[in-house]
Amino acid sequence: MTDQRYRPLIAIVAYHLGEDRVARWPEGGYGVPKLYPDALRRAGARTVILAPGEDGTPEEILEPFDGLLLVGGGDIDPARYGGGASDHLYGIEPDRDQFEIELIRAADHIAMPTLCICRGMQVMNVAFGGSLHQHLPDVPGLIQHGVPVEGTLTIHDVDPAAGSRLGAVTKAGSLAAASHHHQGIDRLGDGLAATGRTEDGLIEAIERIVPDQQDPRATWMVGLQWHPEETAEHDPAQQSLFDALSLLARLYGSRAKPGEREGRSRAFEIEPYDPGWPGRFETESARVEAALGDEIVRVEHVGSTAVPGLAAKPVVDIQVSVRSMVPRAAYAEPLVHLGYRWALDPWTDEHECFSRDEDGRRAFHIHVCGQGTGWERRHLGFRDWLRGHPEDAAAYERLKRDLAERHPRDTYTYADEKSAFIREVEARAAVPAE
Repeated sequence: MTDQRYRPLIAIVAYHLGEDRVARWPEGGYGVPKLYPDALRRAGARTVILAPGEDGTPEEILEPFDGLLLVGGGDIDPARYGGGASDHLYGIEPDRDQFEIELIRAADHIAMPTLCICRGMQVMNVAFGGSLHQHLPDVPGLIQHGVPVEGTLTIHDVDPAAGSRLGAVTKAGSLAAASHHHQGIDRLGDGLAATGRTEDGLIEAIERIVPDQQDPRATWMVGLQWHPEETAEHDPAQQSLFDALSLLARLYGSRAKPGEREGRSRAFEIEPYDPGWPGRFETESARVEAALGDEIVRVEHVGSTAVPGLAAKPVVDIQVSVRSMVPRAAYAEPLVHLGYRWALDPWTDEHECFSRDEDGRRAFHIHVCGQGTGWERRHLGFRDWLRGHPEDAAAYERLKRDLAERHPRDTYTYADEKSAFIREVEARAAVPAE
């Protein structure tokens, strides 16, 4: 069956528009700059503008949505983070401050994918107890970051931290960031990590820290001080930030609701082991090796179809180890040319996924990973353990059949509920680092 992908619905919180902003709107209004919804629509999402002043609890307000985007705008009331009055403050909207702080805390509570841009990142920091520099030009040693009220724009580099979700999403190394902000993070909020900085050391990206990184419901919440929407149409690294939010929102919205069996992902079945699967791997891996050439270090048959006798979804998983995950285009473009769909991995900078259908059914997954990474070792170790321990392979088959029966058309919950078994086997396999 063809994968009919659910199109996620993402809420974008609006600005206030003053009485003088739109002709013949004497009471003012609400609005969002078009570049934000444009970037999300390119990523396959639907968008709704959500205005401050909605009634209900923040969880109730977010209930129809699959993701949340907080965008730029004026300054946050400094009283919210213990700051004083300043001659440089502009555009304060107290009701928007309160609304966004409540929404971001609720999104964290319900594990809703969330992206926070410029002012949005500052709201994220304040919501978790952080503080702000009120005017960056007054802070010694900083480079030019642009001043919005003066209409200045600066393009500067932001370096993602190793292992960060920012690095996982962009896989481009240093990022060219369009910046025009006069405030920035001073004290980092509780439970947040700084994952991107400019050369002057200013925090330009933050992420919510989740204690258990293996939890499938772990919050993906990323804040960016710059404006990726301004260059996303022509810069794949910036567009990938919106792609990630859309992808995660689709996964969030595709899972079956509590008490229901069926979600909104593709149908799937567990089939008896097919002796032809290794041959399919050999044929397809030859195509992949020819396309990627010197980028490849090794190619391996992984996943359930690589374990003799194990029932599986009839999808051949191919693990391609490359010398470097950066830049992504070096391996993504040749695979897309072979007919593969690309799906970024927003959780790790060690992996990227591609898929291809045949006759309307999913036929191949390609997992590109870095040579010598934990991703590479874990998946080879899991495969080799099941090959050498038939009792564990049989237990895995029973688990998969049970989950497939309980979660038809919900591949994400199916995958989530296998995780504990997989982690346990990987721990027993204990594949050492090279």
